[in-house]
Amino acid sequence: MSLQASAPSMQYCDDQIVTGIDYTHLEALCGVSGLGDGGSDSKSTEEAHKDFMSSYQKIFLRPKKVIPRVPLPSNCRPPIERSLADQQAIRRTLNAFPCLSTLLSNQELQQISSIAILESWEREQTIFGHNGLHLVLRGTVRLYSHEATKTDTVTMGVGGCFGSLEEQDTDEAHADAQHAVTLDNCEILRIPRAAYARLQQEIEAQNSALRESIVQSCPFYLHWHKLSIKKLSDLIQMRQLPANHVLVREGEVCPFVTYIRTGECNILRDIEGVPKREPGKKGNRVKYVVVGKLGPGASFGETSVLLDQPSPCSVVTATEVKMGVILPSDLKGLDSVTRSLIGQTEQPAYGKLSQEQMNKMYVAQERQKEWLRIKRRVLRDALFYNGIVQGCGKWNQIRVRRDQDTHRNPPTSSL
Repeated sequence: MSLQASAPSMQYCDDQIVTGIDYTHLEALCGVSGLGDGGSDSKSTEEAHKDFMSSYQKIFLRPKKVIPRVPLPSNCRPPIERSLADQQAIRRTLNAFPCLSTLLSNQELQQISSIAILESWEREQTIFGHNGLHLVLRGTVRLYSHEATKTDTVTMGVGGCFGSLEEQDTDEAHADAQHAVTLDNCEILRIPRAAYARLQQEIEAQNSALRESIVQSCPFYLHWHKLSIKKLSDLIQMRQLPANHVLVREGEVCPFVTYIRTGECNILRDIEGVPKREPGKKGNRVKYVVVGKLGPGASFGETSVLLDQPSPCSVVTATEVKMGVILPSDLKGLDSVTRSLIGQTEQPAYGKLSQEQMNKMYVAQERQKEWLRIKRRVLRDALFYNGIVQGCGKWNQIRVRRDQDTHRNPPTSSL
């Protein structure tokens, strides 16, 4: 039997894609003993026919199946990451244990759920506390302070902690070695020491980047060198203040240098000629005018702190404000070059207004306040006249108005 094979670029055979012919298998298949050549006098034996039918599929080349996967280095194991819902559930559980709040900061508590490990232990098993902090979630353990003598035993239930997250020397770790023996089946939440150290580094890197971004967002520091920005940002402490909080009063030295991250502050100036508030008396208030606002990316207090000059304005938070502050002792401890840069780039805002400008702004401010009071009073009277009372529905409003009319004009008796 003669076979003529052509190798098209791609064909379909038995509902499968064929990309070519394997001629090595084809020659082997044609050389099967007992296979006829297709003539009338030459027939294939039954055994040769069976061999041909079972092997002929091997001559077709088909594309290899590629399973989608993420390529990983040979020396790495595939990471297992918790979902956001899992992290939130662990965070809620950890917040219920006060012992963690004394050992970890608020920011660490928010992110500790990404490295915590839940372990299950059977009864009468030994847990060594040298590799991290262990929190008992279920069951009871007996804690031994010294492994060799097995003295100073303490029974610890749900909410108890043992172990440590701090790095210790070998001698200190051996002296303070702790281990616990489970008294029944327990569930232990373990925070590995090595993972906690990496988490601290990540948090510090995040905070450092945040502080640098706060300084760089201020237009006064756009052209500063990165090294000088780093020196300044390392001194920043993050704070969060509510609305109507006085940051600095006019005529006083600023208590700190402020860099606003979010929120808004009002800049106030006192009006001259108005009597100040006398101590022990009520109703004698200081008149002021809002001369400007400070938003995200603004800073103030550099010149006042460096030169011990009183502030020309008062600054009060208009909304909740998140900001970074630098204390005077830290700012004055900088090198002379950085302090000179601050004095050259910082510019006082709204500090050089004339008395005439202040009076005009004050009159406009008081007119706006009076207009808002009149508008609120007219609107309130109009609603009251039409029987609209806050917190009542449509039919209740009509009933309230009818009850008021009945009370004012009681019906006369027909007798």
